Amino acid sequence: MANNNKNIAKKSTNHPARSAGSKSGVKSPKVFSIIVCVELLCSILFSLFSIHFAADISVVAFPLAAVYTAILVFFVFFKMLKPLNGKMVPVAVKLIEYLPYVFLLSFILRRAGKNGTPYWLDVVCVVLWCIIFVISLILSNRMNDKHSAALTKDWKVAAPKRKKRRGIALVLFELVDWVNAIVQAVFMVLLIQIFIVQLYVIPSESMVPTFLVKDRVAVTKFNCGPKFPLTDIGLPCFTKYKRGDIVVVRNPHYTIDRQSEVKTVTSQLVYMLTFMSVNLNRDENGELKADPLVKRIAGVEGEQLVMQDGVLYSRTKDSPQFKAVEKDNTYAAWNLKAKIPNGAQMYPLEPPHGPGYAKMIEFEQSRRNFDLETAKIQTQDLVKRFRKLVYKHNLVSNMNNFVPYVETLFNDVYKSTSRIMNANEGDEWFERFMTSWFETADQKRDIYTEANFKVNVMAKIYFGNLVVRTAELIRGKVSEDAIAKDETIMKYENLSDLLRWYITILDQRNMPVFPPNDFNGNPQYIPENCYFMMGDNRFNSYDMRHGDIAVLTSVSEEDYLSILYYSIIEPQYVDQKLILGKPVFRFWPRGRVGKIK
Repeated sequence: MANNNKNIAKKSTNHPARSAGSKSGVKSPKVFSIIVCVELLCSILFSLFSIHFAADISVVAFPLAAVYTAILVFFVFFKMLKPLNGKMVPVAVKLIEYLPYVFLLSFILRRAGKNGTPYWLDVVCVVLWCIIFVISLILSNRMNDKHSAALTKDWKVAAPKRKKRRGIALVLFELVDWVNAIVQAVFMVLLIQIFIVQLYVIPSESMVPTFLVKDRVAVTKFNCGPKFPLTDIGLPCFTKYKRGDIVVVRNPHYTIDRQSEVKTVTSQLVYMLTFMSVNLNRDENGELKADPLVKRIAGVEGEQLVMQDGVLYSRTKDSPQFKAVEKDNTYAAWNLKAKIPNGAQMYPLEPPHGPGYAKMIEFEQSRRNFDLETAKIQTQDLVKRFRKLVYKHNLVSNMNNFVPYVETLFNDVYKSTSRIMNANEGDEWFERFMTSWFETADQKRDIYTEANFKVNVMAKIYFGNLVVRTAELIRGKVSEDAIAKDETIMKYENLSDLLRWYITILDQRNMPVFPPNDFNGNPQYIPENCYFMMGDNRFNSYDMRHGDIAVLTSVSEEDYLSILYYSIIEPQYVDQKLILGKPVFRFWPRGRVGKIK
């Protein structure tokens, strides 16, 4: 009977964690062993799937994963689990804690090469990583100081009790413990920012008055389809976006390819590991990238848009007439001074940046009232008067290289007038320039094209009056200084100053039909799962209305001798996959803390 008891006692020592069931959460030594072995097996498989032979950064992934896995297997299986040596628990638990982070780095490196990876391989690696991550959390909890004694109670060698340290040993231990905690916290925060929630600092005034510069907001990501770095694998998007939603979105003005994505992910890692002191997310000029952006959804799938005089219009297949989007007016900020008189750094319409909101409204009203038939009569009269004023020198100089750029056109009218008067067939050029819009005057146009057509004709009328009056005074031997003080000249200079300024804000105030009609004039619409976005501060927002490069463009495409200006208008919609999250809560500054509406 005694011998039987001894045999039972001996058998019990061969089963780790037999008595730790209720305390550690591991029901049996067999379950614990299986969990550890699954972790090790997944680690080996993950390492094997990291093999790559390309001569780029991706080749580093396998050695990193393989070496760490070899160390893990050696200490966890051969030094701890197989001999049931509790002294190896502290080493094993640290290796297991860092395993997901090392493999995440390996995962990124494997996909950072020029060739990328197949979709099926991404899926397999993501599944393996998720299993490893979950098991590492379980094992880290069950093998920590609190549970290790119960876990290894029946092992051949129990886990050592935590020693009381004093002096230098205590200082070094605490220092190492703090470093360990900080590093793990950095990686955990990185994971949280990728998949759950991210803190974001508002960098510019494009969303004033909704957000001011340096507002700090929390952005939810888990419901917006977050993806593993450099892959299309991740959580599905549970959010159905609608007009008016504020979103954080990748900046489509930057190239979004594999190389740029690698740089973005690397900058995030470095930014976190250096405790936000080093930001590598810069463009080719060394400037910090405006990426991501915070914008508001203004157009949704199935819509065609146009914006004129600050009013956004939309239509759909079921409603073919453009109608004003009333909701857009509730958050679009045009008269910023009236909405937030002391909360912004720049008020684009106010002096010295512009003549003011009232002047802009006044000009737009005058343009709407501008009558093209009357303008045609005025133009013909100006051409007739100018024919009598040109010199008949038959000079070789001509007007072929004259560029009607709006800034230079009105910059030195005296010089331009003298050139036209003395140029070979200058009167014929003046007639062509002034009347080139006649043949398309009666065409049917959308609201945006009609407005720009009128702006172009108004500019020509102002320029024509300035040229003809200046030519009359030159013929009358009036000095250049006296010409500048002439009442008619001053009148049209004031009108042209306001018009020139308005042309500079065309791309902020208005937007052509978007998506544009096809070649046959049929409407096109924003595709499924795509959105059009703008900033609330419309005059100070570089958003989806705009392109990267300013291009010398005709004010009116229907006039072959149109007034020209530098335009950045290039509307684009954004695919849902570029949306990173939704700002839900402002936590700074204290006076503006609250839920984002």
